Amino acid sequence: MDWDWDEVYDKSRPSSPGGAAFLRPGDPTLSIKDEKRPEHDEISCKNDILLIFPDICPDYLTQLSLLHNHRSDAVSSAILDKQEKDGKYPTRPIPELRSRKRKRFGRVDEPACDHDYNSDEEGEESEDREPESVRSIKLEMATEGYAAKMHSSQYGALARTLISQDFPRVPQIAIRNLLVENGSSLFNTYTAMDEIYRNSDGQIMAWTEKKTLTKTKQEFTPDRFSSLDMSSYKPEERAALAEFSAAREFRAAKDAQLEASLEEKINFTQAQLDGQTSECGICFEECALNRMVRCEGEMMHWFCRSCLKTQAESQVGMARYDLVCMSMDGCSFGFSREQRALFLDKRLTVALDRIEQESVLRMAGIENLETCPFCPYAAEYPIVEVDKEFRCEDPRCGKVSCRLCRKETHIPKTCAEADADRGLDARHILEEAMSQALIRRCNKCKNPFVKQDGCNKIKCTNCGTLQCDVCRQTIDDYTHFNDTNRGGKAGQCPLFDVSENRYKEEVAKAEVETRKKVVEANPEVVRALLEVF
Repeated sequence: MDWDWDEVYDKSRPSSPGGAAFLRPGDPTLSIKDEKRPEHDEISCKNDILLIFPDICPDYLTQLSLLHNHRSDAVSSAILDKQEKDGKYPTRPIPELRSRKRKRFGRVDEPACDHDYNSDEEGEESEDREPESVRSIKLEMATEGYAAKMHSSQYGALARTLISQDFPRVPQIAIRNLLVENGSSLFNTYTAMDEIYRNSDGQIMAWTEKKTLTKTKQEFTPDRFSSLDMSSYKPEERAALAEFSAAREFRAAKDAQLEASLEEKINFTQAQLDGQTSECGICFEECALNRMVRCEGEMMHWFCRSCLKTQAESQVGMARYDLVCMSMDGCSFGFSREQRALFLDKRLTVALDRIEQESVLRMAGIENLETCPFCPYAAEYPIVEVDKEFRCEDPRCGKVSCRLCRKETHIPKTCAEADADRGLDARHILEEAMSQALIRRCNKCKNPFVKQDGCNKIKCTNCGTLQCDVCRQTIDDYTHFNDTNRGGKAGQCPLFDVSENRYKEEVAKAEVETRKKVVEANPEVVRALLEVF
């Protein structure tokens, strides 16, 4: 089974946030031998901290590094102390909010950090704007063995042909050089060339463009590309074709964003001329009224949609559902359903509705409460021995499910018989084991979560219980970990580690162990099991 690690763990690392002092593994400067460096140098300190706090504000990190003589252990302790005291530390700014904060406070001497918004949200929004094919091809390119395809002669020859179709004035020698610079990847080379043209602004290119355009091959034109017979191509060539298709979609998505941005600028200019603008009550940016949201109070307060969407995402992250006016005047009114529709997408609406319903039901304390596994609908039901089926009355759902396995009903067959009939029993067991290896649950309220970054002391956003992300035990403080500066002892659970690697190892171990058990218990499904995964 291919796991979409981007969905559960943010693998991004800032390549150069705030200056050249921030380096990535593989950069030339990192090849300098350790003995030639000072015992505690700024670059090493910052790189150590970025592995633990990848979203930290670069200016704030620079200040801490200087203050603590570039000792990464002292810097990480200072950040944790800040987190304990204020609940957060300064993070990298979202570009729009950075300009707004400076406009509001009018200061140039404070770090350009966004202390109120988490940069992870920016990354999620950015990823949401990527076409699905782009996310898929990036995951495929990251898999083991894919690099061998890119370095094959079949892939290289077709890559050069395909790129020249959409960049017909670029000489073949320039395409070859760019492929080398971009690790032989067609997708990366295509997007790099696209960026060069977008940012050229009429300047002289790094290559001399051809006077005669590359001849167009009709089978690769956008209107005929989707009907290509992929069976006639080798696996390496199919990889190149998939990257080419994804690169085209990525380029089209960028064009659409630029067009939408231009449309917004025109709308804002017209609103200014008409006197139909107002300041957002959160970021204080001037916006067109027809792009803003207002609360339900008598004294209406106006906010930009992006700020309110950020607020909604924060509420969902804390398992809360209430969305109230964020005016500095202390207004406690909410937003009408019509206004909420302006800044809430379907995903956020469903999440808020589900959290609200679960909260109301918990407060009601209804006994024998049963919920639909496919939507937020719930109802009081007799014990499962009396009625094994749950019939959802929500007209948008209306599904009948089994109360034992929480799948669509299979009565009168048992759950095991139904799974066997579908051929999904072994696969379901394996997937469940892999999921449980990755997903943590609060030991008190069972709230599920997956840690993305920071230390391994986790605080439940629902009930506040502290527990260790490594061993999953409930804890009281930092003494559970191997940090002797915080009362811990050497050999105990690590306070910091590369969670992503640990998660992969835990999931892989669960897969191996569970696969073995499934194969022993169900020898007849071994072939199908291996084909699925």
